[in-house]
Amino acid sequence: MGEARPDPNRSAVLASLRFALVGFIILFANTAFGAPPPREHESEIRALIEDKFDLEGPGVAILVSRRGGPLHMAGYGMADVKARAPITPDSLFDLASVSKQMTAVAILKLAEKVKLKLDQPVARYVEDFAVPVKGRAITLTDLLHHVSGLADYTSDDWDGSDAEFASLTDEMHLKWLNRTKPRRAPGLKYEYDNSGYVLLALVVERVSGQSFTKYVQEQLFAPAGMGHTFILDGTAKLPKEAVQGYATNDKGKVRRSSMPTVVTGDGSVYTSIRELALWDKALRDHTVISQQSQELAWTNGHYDNGKPIRNEDGDGYGLGWVIEKNGTVSHSGSWNGTASYLLLDLKDGFTVAVLSNDEKADVGDLAEEIRNLFRHEKEKDE
Repeated sequence: MGEARPDPNRSAVLASLRFALVGFIILFANTAFGAPPPREHESEIRALIEDKFDLEGPGVAILVSRRGGPLHMAGYGMADVKARAPITPDSLFDLASVSKQMTAVAILKLAEKVKLKLDQPVARYVEDFAVPVKGRAITLTDLLHHVSGLADYTSDDWDGSDAEFASLTDEMHLKWLNRTKPRRAPGLKYEYDNSGYVLLALVVERVSGQSFTKYVQEQLFAPAGMGHTFILDGTAKLPKEAVQGYATNDKGKVRRSSMPTVVTGDGSVYTSIRELALWDKALRDHTVISQQSQELAWTNGHYDNGKPIRNEDGDGYGLGWVIEKNGTVSHSGSWNGTASYLLLDLKDGFTVAVLSNDEKADVGDLAEEIRNLFRHEKEKDE
């Protein structure tokens, strides 16, 4: 028998399909991987940054989005000054205390699954919590709102060595906390307290039966699509995308600055502005927790006397968020070699994140200035 000839119609169809498939792959690659991130108001934002930073030194990564859609995503300055490696949208920064909102979401996730109740005593979930408290028991809500009255391991309350501080685990932190005296009874005064959020991470571990890191990775970061975000907990190693940390003095001299810790819950989440955009969208779309839980996180707490919580600036505090008077929720973060700020304008839908590898950077003011650029444009369009 002779060799069968291909059907010309079938060949044409296959060729068309191959062409369409190649086109789809190219389109998908451009939209998902290769397309440059948006940079609206680039000239104005760059001018603001150049007024505050020497871009040959440590710098910032900027995210602006509206209702989950990115408008500006870019890096400025150096991720590694010596290596001349620039900051990009994928550079990983230590969020420091901006991480607290994620700890709060982990607690709210367990509450939704009826694994715990926010108004219950801490000792119900961490049975070896034994701080001698005056008055009523300390609840999970007290920890979330910073009104527990507990000592803070990052303050003068700490009486251990620097080496002990650097190797402090969540369990070791509990033993230290049990040896301290509370500053006051719970529910009476707002006092920002990192130890409370470390204790919340331990609650997550005891209730879920998983490490805090694993629980957050599986229940928060994975659903949000944050595949490169991680917690530096003593088991993780810093990848090449992680920025080097610095401190710039008043004379402009730059030095390396770093103090990684092992405790979790109060900080140590590493992420990029590209993945913070995913986190922002997950919060607004209620991908990780329900709308009811998210609204609770964005609601100011109260003292035992019924009065609203107020910090020294007159702002309130929800669950991992500062509640400002203008319809904005925000949080700052600061640690050796890092400064971060995240704000969500709940009225106009804008989100602004500023992450810096210079611990002295005034990221809060920069975030407000950038938000105002986009807000003023919106007002002109209306």
